[in-house]
Amino acid sequence: MASNPSAKFMCLYASLPPDVQSSLVERQLVPLLDLVSKDKSKKIVASASRHHKKFSQLPSLDLKAKRAEINGLLDELNRDSKRSFVKERSNVEELLMETIDSLLDWLNNIWQVVYEFRTNYSLAHTCLLFASDVLENIANARTGCKCSFMHLFVPVVLKKMSGKNVKSWAFTGAHHIDEVLLWIWRDLFVTLLAYGSKQQKKAIPGMLNDIQNIMGWKSLERILYGGKKPDSDGYCEEMDDVYSEDMIDGDGDDDDWDVDTDDDDSSDCSDDHCLCGFHSIHWSKYIKDQRIRLRDLVHDALVAVFKVTPSAALYSSLGTICADEDAMEELTSQILVGIATHSSENFAAALNIFSIQEDSEKIVSLLNSHSQLLRPRDAPSLQLATLSIANDPSFQLYALQVLEKELLDSCRTIRAALISGFCRMESEKNKSELMDILALQYNSLPRKSRVEHWVEAVITPPSSTPHPMALAAMMMGLPLPAALDDEDGDTFSYLDIDREDPDLDDLRDEFRPKMKERLEGWIETGRSIKGGPAVLLTAYKNIVELIPCIQASDIVDEMLGRLSDKPSKLYVCDALESLNKFCKQQKKRMVVNVKGKRSNKSTASASASRGNTLDESSSSPPPLRLGGMDDVD
Repeated sequence: MASNPSAKFMCLYASLPPDVQSSLVERQLVPLLDLVSKDKSKKIVASASRHHKKFSQLPSLDLKAKRAEINGLLDELNRDSKRSFVKERSNVEELLMETIDSLLDWLNNIWQVVYEFRTNYSLAHTCLLFASDVLENIANARTGCKCSFMHLFVPVVLKKMSGKNVKSWAFTGAHHIDEVLLWIWRDLFVTLLAYGSKQQKKAIPGMLNDIQNIMGWKSLERILYGGKKPDSDGYCEEMDDVYSEDMIDGDGDDDDWDVDTDDDDSSDCSDDHCLCGFHSIHWSKYIKDQRIRLRDLVHDALVAVFKVTPSAALYSSLGTICADEDAMEELTSQILVGIATHSSENFAAALNIFSIQEDSEKIVSLLNSHSQLLRPRDAPSLQLATLSIANDPSFQLYALQVLEKELLDSCRTIRAALISGFCRMESEKNKSELMDILALQYNSLPRKSRVEHWVEAVITPPSSTPHPMALAAMMMGLPLPAALDDEDGDTFSYLDIDREDPDLDDLRDEFRPKMKERLEGWIETGRSIKGGPAVLLTAYKNIVELIPCIQASDIVDEMLGRLSDKPSKLYVCDALESLNKFCKQQKKRMVVNVKGKRSNKSTASASASRGNTLDESSSSPPPLRLGGMDDVD
């Protein structure tokens, strides 16, 4: 702790709650003004007067009142959605626009408080979190159609206290207002770093963590770019703002902060000329310099996220914003070595990142020790890792072994799903009948008839047991839902409502496995690595033994026709169709190879016979020919 009284007092003062700080000033420090000299007391009072003048026009950020206003509008939106089921007219657009306008006016006040008045940073941060939460609630509210919210035209203009425009946007879709929030957050952080106290600056990591918890880690990177996405696709049209030189803030001290000065260095600080894209044209040089400190703080926050939930996308973001790529790569590699085996998600992420780094040794080490952590949906990560280690001559054979193992495992998964729809395929009688059908001429009438009878014989018969939910509804006297009445109906169609919801991934793996994507991924991997085509041909021979009916396209077509009538089996149809296509290609390739070998063998035999003839001719004298053209020179 500091030794002099003033420093010691400030350390203690900073650790006190706000109400205790106020009480301490009023009871202990204010009475001291009457005890000091008149000159000192006049200076203190004059300073207080200047601050009073500065903050006399400070916009009010009444979070409690704004929360009550917005919640009232959201309740009215909810009631309107219920009334719209009965009435023909809905006021959803008017209510949405009123809610958005209220938020936007408030956001302008928030920006003025943090950037122009340079105060109330913590309160402004809390207000921005509330605004983000409101937008999230409106976007995800279960109030019917979201078209009004997603297609609402939203013009946004941020103005200084003088009325001059600072920044403007034009969005189609109110969900894009998050860009405005992140833009204001960036101004909040750089202003806080430039003019805030040490105690205030210590709160920035916590603020970044709050943003990450509500808006995700990608929002942290977007803060550096003023809310824009690094791979922005132009969803927002920014209006052309006219900036005058007196709009660029000066570098004055706290007592002169409201006097704008012309800073020559700021003229080059524009989004059009800057390569890093981390700053804005209205910043002064002093504020502009804080972008590097903000970048480092965001980098530290992203590293903290990476230590818990690593991913290839997060690794890429770290590489984009870091100052030293080599140091970042070494740091992330060390982190992954320690946490890669903690979960399946971490394991798949480690494979992806080590593949990007082309670290074959770490990939092989992970696969040898913890390959059991891989799930079917992690196939793309394993395929990328296989491609990576295949480029290393030391592990090329290992890559081919992984390819063969995973390709056959994909086929076994398809076979298991196929047997659930054709449970009698494995009986000896049907196996024998299948061999007889394969011996018949393709497209002949006897074969067509026997194919239909064979598929009819092996198909799984309908179950006589009612669906459990249908039985429960019947016991309670409720009408039987149509989807439950039909056993072929897809009772898991709700999995398609939000295909990006990670909470449903486990259910999708069980009831909607991506067998087609997994198979095609391994086929493409085999075509891309050295020695892969030979492995694919070997795998085809094993597949024919595993699923004999795959040799006959007419049988496969008949089976696909039966499965296509069952919505719950469509994923099996897709996988079987893909497997059939692969087998056709490999069969043609095998035929071409056989023909090539025969051609080479016949060519070699002909060459050998011609060689023997020449040898015999050279050992005996040539025959004497008289007359004819042979005698003509």
